[in-house]
Amino acid sequence: MKYYLLQRNISIKQIADETHMSKSSLYDFFNGKHELGATNFVCLIQHLNIDFHNVIDEYHSAVDNSERNIDTEYKTIKQLETKDLTNYLSNLGIHQTATVLTDFIVQAQYEEEFSEKISVIQDVARDLVFDKLDYYTVDELNLFINLVSISPNFNYIYGVYLDCERLFSRQDFNAMYRNQSESIQQLLMIRFNMIVLCMKHQSKNLAKKIICLAQQLKEVIDDMYSVLLLRLIDVIELIISKKEERAKNLYDNIFSAMSYFLPATGQFRFEMLFLNSFEQFKQTLE
Repeated sequence: MKYYLLQRNISIKQIADETHMSKSSLYDFFNGKHELGATNFVCLIQHLNIDFHNVIDEYHSAVDNSERNIDTEYKTIKQLETKDLTNYLSNLGIHQTATVLTDFIVQAQYEEEFSEKISVIQDVARDLVFDKLDYYTVDELNLFINLVSISPNFNYIYGVYLDCERLFSRQDFNAMYRNQSESIQQLLMIRFNMIVLCMKHQSKNLAKKIICLAQQLKEVIDDMYSVLLLRLIDVIELIISKKEERAKNLYDNIFSAMSYFLPATGQFRFEMLFLNSFEQFKQTLE
């Protein structure tokens, strides 16, 4: 609940003034000294514009994650086919399932042991995650970003991508992130990965459309990650336009900027996603 409070940039005093709840009981609640009654708790959730099911899922995800042994989990999943893996994950919440599958993809790519599991992970992700939601949280979007890099089924990935674009048009989307910069990073990451995938599948016209969407964000980005991603998208646009020399010069400049910028940051989660995408982009460029 503290996390949601920080996301919304609302003070406890402001909540107390606007809801007429006791300021002292709110301070005690956020400091972990006592619980709120059901009526006040629901009032707080509504006032912070939180989806109640998200609260329940994230609570269970936090408990589940504290008890996870990722190495054992990875070895178990590696042995399972679609039906068995579905049964194995079916008792987890949707967000927790997305987290587990994402961790598996990252680890499998690191160990270069993936080809035989691609269709299984994709089927389970569709059955247990994407087909069950009318909106995606950060966990599902991270799973999708990783699926883009391994799935051979372009139509399936494109369908999930369209769902993601619909999500970003929702007014409440930014509420899932600590700030607007983080939500733009995620949106750019998804569009960037889709552009790279379009290039791999020789779908240049679709790549051009997504490039235009991405470039519309130029006026609102305010962080280095997003600037670098947008510049990489500009490189692809130059390649499509057969301006290879300009593309190479811009690419070299971006690579130099990355070598200075990324090691100095502490945002390891996004750093990992960025570097994975950059590596795939280099392969496409080559």
